[in-house]
Amino acid sequence: PCKQLTPALEQICINAGGMLRLVKINTDQQRQISGALEVKSLPTVFGIRDGQILNSFQGLPRDEKMVRDFLMGTMVPGQSYNPPVSSEDKERYDDLSGKLLKLAAGASFSFSARERLENHVTKLLDELVATIGGETGMAVADDSARVLRSLMSNIIVNPFEEKFRKVKLDNKVIAAKIAQHPPCMAILKSVGFAPDGEATMVVGKGKRVVNVAPFVVGRGCIDKWIDRNRYQIAAAGRKRRDEINRARLAAEAEEAAKNQVDESEEEESEEEEDSNVCVIKLRLEGKKKVQDIEMDADDTLSALLDQLPFPVEDGETVQFTCVAKRLIVKSTDTAKMSKTLSQLRLMPTASVVVKIGEGKADITKGSLAERAASKKKTTGSHSMHSIGLYAKDDGNKAETFESGGVLYDHVLTDDEEEDDDNEGEEKGDEADDKENEAEAEGSEESAEEE
Repeated sequence: PCKQLTPALEQICINAGGMLRLVKINTDQQRQISGALEVKSLPTVFGIRDGQILNSFQGLPRDEKMVRDFLMGTMVPGQSYNPPVSSEDKERYDDLSGKLLKLAAGASFSFSARERLENHVTKLLDELVATIGGETGMAVADDSARVLRSLMSNIIVNPFEEKFRKVKLDNKVIAAKIAQHPPCMAILKSVGFAPDGEATMVVGKGKRVVNVAPFVVGRGCIDKWIDRNRYQIAAAGRKRRDEINRARLAAEAEEAAKNQVDESEEEESEEEEDSNVCVIKLRLEGKKKVQDIEMDADDTLSALLDQLPFPVEDGETVQFTCVAKRLIVKSTDTAKMSKTLSQLRLMPTASVVVKIGEGKADITKGSLAERAASKKKTTGSHSMHSIGLYAKDDGNKAETFESGGVLYDHVLTDDEEEDDDNEGEEKGDEADDKENEAEAEGSEESAEEE
């Protein structure tokens, strides 16, 4: 198939009058090129314009019209192929174009030129570290080197895009990490960048494609330099982070000190303004709800009585209790009720328990019947075993301890007072019986005398 197709293509190129150039490659001798183009069958024809692969076909064409459409799409800009190239094929052709361009650039860049460029870039990177200086100079130089590597990688990946071949020196990152360091500017010039105005550098201006060989060599040199100095770069990076953290902490401490001064001034002004305010936290006895009442320091306890949020009937006695101040005042004590809150040491705040009424009346101790009526007695019996004093199994009346002692289950009663009262009544009855007997004996003796 190759021998049949080659004469036809040669004749077409001759008839084109120099508009086409036919390049034949022997895949056995040029395995690098065939590998870069991913040639899988022969013959394979690629249409290339301005260094970029646009279309291809494999094997012998079906007819003359297919060859004519292929050549027209390759020679005439803007002319579409028939059939058109799919998006997947276009991406594959762009990838093949990049591989072919790198291979061609490497072949055009001699070994001596490569060695000179590597030595020059390495020397400039070492000068960059010396220029920055300090314990963190290696970390700063590493940042600049990585930015240079990124610029070179953009051109290697996109050699046909002009926007990646332009560097704006007034860019924030470029100005901080590249433009202010002369060694970095020298590295850009050594790989092919040239000044274009005051704040711009370009490479391959006006060209459709740029030779990526110097950028491949420069990027590889930067990678080797970073790998060789990785330990120093890591140590310098840690020191720089420590310095940044110390500076941040110092700034935060200074800011906190300023805010503290402002807050203290505000607190002092608030204290001066509210020095006479007294907050009383009231709680009704037996309740959990607490209510706050703001009063003046010169207000008396009687004024607090008037502002109670609890219902108080006329004539009821109200008792105020403040445990913290050891204060107990009843509303009937006019002397203390007339004192101010500041005199009672309830400033600036105090918790007060309010008791309304006198509670249950005291029962006077009198006869046995009165005491029995005033006290509810509980009767019954229990044992130390039943109340859990001894945690032993139920039904065991005697258990032996490990020390040799014996535990007995004793029955206790809680109606001892009843027993005492019953004994008193029995004694009283016996005394009455003795008196009755004495009276009977006396009457018998008087009868005998008579």
